[in-house]
Amino acid sequence: MDRLTQLQDAIDKMALLFVSSLDHLTKNAPLVPLHPNVPVVSTDHGMAQDHLQSSAQELALDISRQAKELEALIDNLPGISQTPEAQIHDLEDLAQQNADATVEYEMAVQEAKELLQDVTFALRRIAEDQSTSS
Repeated sequence: MDRLTQLQDAIDKMALLFVSSLDHLTKNAPLVPLHPNVPVVSTDHGMAQDHLQSSAQELALDISRQAKELEALIDNLPGISQTPEAQIHDLEDLAQQNADATVEYEMAVQEAKELLQDVTFALRRIAEDQSTSS
């Protein structure tokens, strides 16, 4: 798996961790009165405070581990330690290599077309010779 795919997978995992954490905390947090004159009507919502605290800590640890993994993947990207000018220079070199390879490819395609024409002509000639000699 290439580095960019690994990085994208790690970013996706981080987003999933955030969403899952928010969902878990929203669903399991106990209800809290917003105003002293408005009482909480249900006491069976959410989990016990100690369970919620431990699960929140576990979620925070998962998120921090994922953040460290993301940071390591970003630090290992090629050229990340180079200056922007050096990165641009490398990209220009790659673009030139790509252009050279394109020219070579087009020449090979043209040569293949010419060879195909030669083979087609030779096959026609052979077929004509065989039909006239029969």
